[in-house]
Amino acid sequence: MVEGCFSGAVLLSSKETIRKTLSASTVIRKRLAPATIGFISGACGGACQAIVMTPCSLLVTATAAGAGGGNVIGAAREIWTRKGAGGFYRGSGAVAARQATNWFSRQGITELVRPKIKIGGVPGEILAGCLGGTISCWNTPFEVARIYSQTHSYSGEDNEHSSRRKEHHTMFATMSDVVKNRGIGGLFAGIGPRIVQSCYQTVFLVTIPRVLDS
Repeated sequence: MVEGCFSGAVLLSSKETIRKTLSASTVIRKRLAPATIGFISGACGGACQAIVMTPCSLLVTATAAGAGGGNVIGAAREIWTRKGAGGFYRGSGAVAARQATNWFSRQGITELVRPKIKIGGVPGEILAGCLGGTISCWNTPFEVARIYSQTHSYSGEDNEHSSRRKEHHTMFATMSDVVKNRGIGGLFAGIGPRIVQSCYQTVFLVTIPRVLDS
């Protein structure tokens, strides 16, 4: 709930401010298509969103795995005790990459397909949002890397004596480890539910603001 409220607020305020600022400039509007402005504003908004998303998603992952007795406050205390404030931003590279590419794709692709959809009105806008959300799931490997990285940040596999510590030191090292153990398909684990989630998030955070603004 906290993540949804704050990450949505950060995303909407940042990406819509950037989109409207770029669209309001006559010079930029002549040089950049609406889809290009959508790609830029979406990527910037997604990167800003990672500031809130990283600690929240880490706590969700840690709590689900039983850290702190399966309690959010207990998990937060455990992470703080073991790793300090920096521990809440483990996997921040993967989260930033995921969120930037998420909204780069969702906003940009939705703007790109809108003119090509023959259905008018709100149904057409919703269809554009669903297409943008579905195609944006190409970046699922970033989400898989985020889960692995954050899981290892509080499990026993990420201490100084662990032989696996270096394997999960960077996002790409984590991806390499996933491929080694699960194959290429492992990078796209859970893509089905992610498509559903991406569709409704795109409709609510891209399509609806657009409809209300018009």
